[in-house]
Amino acid sequence: MRYYKFGNPAGRFIGSSGGIDVYPASIVRNPVEGQKSQIAAAQPGEFYFGYGPSTGGMIESVGIDFLTPGEFITDVSVNPKYKMRMINVREKSIGDAMLSIERINAFHCASHSIAFASAIEDALEVNIPEGVMYARIVALELERIRSNLLVIERMCQPAGFGVPGNQLALLREEISRLISAATGHRYFLGSVSAGGISINLSRISKVTQNIASQFRNLYDNLLESKIFMNRLINNGKISTESLLGPAARASGHANDARLDSQTLDYSGLGFSPILRTGSDSFARMQVRSEEIIQSADIIEKALELASSSIASLGNHVDGEGAGRIESPQGDVFYYVRLENSMLADVVMVSPSLSNIDAFVRSMKGNIFTDFHFNWESFGIWISEAGVELE
Repeated sequence: MRYYKFGNPAGRFIGSSGGIDVYPASIVRNPVEGQKSQIAAAQPGEFYFGYGPSTGGMIESVGIDFLTPGEFITDVSVNPKYKMRMINVREKSIGDAMLSIERINAFHCASHSIAFASAIEDALEVNIPEGVMYARIVALELERIRSNLLVIERMCQPAGFGVPGNQLALLREEISRLISAATGHRYFLGSVSAGGISINLSRISKVTQNIASQFRNLYDNLLESKIFMNRLINNGKISTESLLGPAARASGHANDARLDSQTLDYSGLGFSPILRTGSDSFARMQVRSEEIIQSADIIEKALELASSSIASLGNHVDGEGAGRIESPQGDVFYYVRLENSMLADVVMVSPSLSNIDAFVRSMKGNIFTDFHFNWESFGIWISEAGVELE
């Protein structure tokens, strides 16, 4: 591994899975299994309210229990493994494993496939061309735009904001059509491989700049709605250094793999993270909104350096490697070990478990009508949390 080593904790904690803890430049072996989320004992006058595993307003099944005396929420328990998925990738070839990896969360296919491909390249000591690296950055930022549009669209729905919600859905459809035209699939499936990426870069600049311009006007209009702002401000406040992704940056913490990971180099693109200090649902929406506009600018710069090609994987057949990128929700990390070009071991760490923990802590003391706004502001994907690779 060129950028990671097994050793002691160093820097911010990114996450844990498969018996390892991940930090910016080190991996720590930790055989202790994570604890299940448990709710506090009910006090006189309180009762448990089961919300889920399948209910209106949610796009994925997840077990949620609220402890409440009626409206005020005393405690929360979230079980992302209510519908657990076991995905077999070990003892598969690199190509066959990629077919499963990119479908863990197809909406964030680019994030998972690029992190996995980067880990494979690290294990095989493959140096991808600089143009391929920038083409992957273009793909990731396209995915970030679409994902953030969805989160803000979902935050509009519990407010009954049908018009802006549909306008956001239209912009999301436009970016999906652009991705389809550029890669052959709306969700990047089949476009990323170990050593390269297949993407047509010709129309991307014009479309993304147009989407960013339309979104800027829509965002300004949303900020004018006092009713909408009242549902977000002071809703789900949390500020700890362990936060990831937009949740961290909305609390003033510059936690971002685009800054501290060597998997993809953003230093030549003038990147600096967007930070807010409100630590609530509104601040998280602010960060995501401004990152949509920022991502369009990053894409514009990266396109000047990007190219679509595939590097040779060389003659190595054994090795271990790691890759970490900044997905729309935070750090996505992959560790792989290859034997005879087959996957002997693979570990995935996604930001969703961390974001679920942050949601649980932020929800205590809120009321029921705060729930949907707060949940959506974290951009949680149960498909990334309720899964194990075997």
